[in-house]
Amino acid sequence: PQEKGSTFLQLGSSTEQQLQVIFEVLEEYDWTAFAVVTTLFPGYEDFVDYVEVLTDSSFIGWEHRGVLTLNLTDDPEGTRLRRQLREVSAQIRLLYCSREEAEAIFRAARDAGLAGPGYIWFVVGTNLGGSDQLPE
Repeated sequence: PQEKGSTFLQLGSSTEQQLQVIFEVLEEYDWTAFAVVTTLFPGYEDFVDYVEVLTDSSFIGWEHRGVLTLNLTDDPEGTRLRRQLREVSAQIRLLYCSREEAEAIFRAARDAGLAGPGYIWFVVGTNLGGSDQLPE
């Protein structure tokens, strides 16, 4: 007999859903101070707006320490990127970018000493999966 094929439907969680879960984790650990780091990746303005909606409509005393929007072009050595990442005062960072940009950002963060113990990064996006190899 001929076997029937299986159909798999893969649903990615929306950026909003990811942020809701992240804010639940932040609340659970009482991590109320955070900063937002984005690139010019499509959707970054909506990401920033939704973070503001979540914090403004909450009874939690969130300490939103600003938004850093990175432009990764014309910085092949990552010098400007390292300097900009060092200027972020929060140890908790919500990052919105593409997978390729995340690799460059984490390389710069590691070089700047911002990727070790004491720094917590939440990477948000619908396009970050799909690879067996994860960035360091």
